[in-house]
Amino acid sequence: MKNTAIILTLFLLFSCNNVNKNDNIHSIKMMLDDQVKAWNSGDIDGFMKGYHKDSSMQFISKKGCRKGWENTLIAYKKHYPNKDSMGKLIFDLDEIEFLDQSQELGHVTGKWRLIRTADTPSGYFSLITKKINSEYKIIIDHTW
Repeated sequence: MKNTAIILTLFLLFSCNNVNKNDNIHSIKMMLDDQVKAWNSGDIDGFMKGYHKDSSMQFISKKGCRKGWENTLIAYKKHYPNKDSMGKLIFDLDEIEFLDQSQELGHVTGKWRLIRTADTPSGYFSLITKKINSEYKIIIDHTW
């Protein structure tokens, strides 16, 4: 009887952790889906809601490391001045994993693609997300 109680307790703990993990993965996917919807509507401000609005946020590309949410917003608006230049964004997620037991820090990898009239640029991304005020936000975006 004692062994059965221990096994049941371990099973319940494991099950709860998996449910929590699945909920957290879903939250990250929804944040990314919201970004895609905003982008495809021509709404860069809405797209930026997925990023941590802080001077410590980083956007890393082949051009270097841009620090700060505000600087990232300015760069997006400069490079994508209108909806036509933004095109249609598609994210193909590869993996979402957590970097800590509390599932506060997530790591997302995938591929991005822009479908525009003149071209179809694409590349890869690696994101570090952090749960801030019960929402996942991107704190580091490494896109190439």
